[in-house]
Amino acid sequence: MSVLCPPTSYLPPIAKIASFSVTQLLDALTYLQSLYHPEVRGSRRKRAQGPTFNGGGNLCPPHEDDNQLQAIRSDAFERSYSIRWLTSLIARLEVWQDVSYSGEVSLDDLGTPEPIFTHTEMIVQQAASLLAICAGVAAAGMITRNFIFSSIDGQRRVEAQLTDIPLDNDDYGSVGAQTWGGACVLAEMVMEDPERFGLDFPPDGPESRRLNILELGAGTGLVSIVVTKLLDTLPSFNHRQVAVVATDFHPSVLANLRSNVNANVPSTHNQTTSTHSITTHFLDWSSFSAAPPDYLAYPFDVVFGADIVYETQHAAWIKDCLKGLVRRPSDSAVSPAAFHLVIPLRPTHAFESSTVESVFLNACDGDPNGDVDLVILSKESITCDAHGDYTTRGQGLGEDVEYVYYKIGWSTNARL
Repeated sequence: MSVLCPPTSYLPPIAKIASFSVTQLLDALTYLQSLYHPEVRGSRRKRAQGPTFNGGGNLCPPHEDDNQLQAIRSDAFERSYSIRWLTSLIARLEVWQDVSYSGEVSLDDLGTPEPIFTHTEMIVQQAASLLAICAGVAAAGMITRNFIFSSIDGQRRVEAQLTDIPLDNDDYGSVGAQTWGGACVLAEMVMEDPERFGLDFPPDGPESRRLNILELGAGTGLVSIVVTKLLDTLPSFNHRQVAVVATDFHPSVLANLRSNVNANVPSTHNQTTSTHSITTHFLDWSSFSAAPPDYLAYPFDVVFGADIVYETQHAAWIKDCLKGLVRRPSDSAVSPAAFHLVIPLRPTHAFESSTVESVFLNACDGDPNGDVDLVILSKESITCDAHGDYTTRGQGLGEDVEYVYYKIGWSTNARL
């Protein structure tokens, strides 16, 4: 089993940079990116193309223990060394570039291999981006990630830049401060097949009324932001009113959610998207009222939740909220409302995960003579690579992350 080395041991000596190949320099940059700008764990669906992070540079070095990775990432001396290494690399490459362009000195005189010089601009750009990350917000325990999602046919593309903030170790409710794999998986699924989630209709179809969308436990806002940007690209929603409401509970999480939404979706819209809005609001599942505030007063057509069941009470609280928030069946000409939930199957939270199926019955198990209830309409298992690790993939050294996707809606065989 391989061991992750700290930057002081892994990076090529800057004084001997001329003797290293382009591949070796890019490998060093990839290594630093995996340390200080990592992809979200468990966000790559198997047999499907996952989201691209930071222009595709989302590879991870081999490691045997996430604790070891965290120790290196939080080591101030190692971070300082990485900053000095990147600064020196950029300076050295820019000197080579300037001197060579002047024509006064040849590459042979510089002792610089031709392949390195021809890739100088690309290497400098990657190094500069990493330098900003290492010396900027990441130094305070924050990470900014760039996500790119595309439709299967490649015709639509959505980008989002999200900031993760440090967890409050004294409050488990702050887990939404970081982007989790379940949100990446759900956002990717929505992007690939909007119609599956009730988000695409023929322009001349009956679905012309306002579409209300809610996200529970929105965290950093990835799903809500991707959905909002996706609808901006769909012709069927060019002139249809859309209201996306992203909710969370913990104060620091909600503040970060608002910051991410404002950074990704400007408050001003062009003529095409002027009817689309996204707002962020506080929502405490445990004390949900039968008379919700105005921003939750209208029935929601589509509700999303990603990685939001990690305590035994959560599923029951969520169901109580949904009973007052999800549009009830009334008009057969209107697509049924649904709650789309993705949760990971963590060994440490097996019981908590199982509460979903004890709180929400399967549709076939409902009482046909009973009152209308929220039931599980479908269930799908999803397997993801734990890490986008190019050195361990296919060698049996990686691990999988299992998710379950539930589609939950009102039972159709009960009394209304």
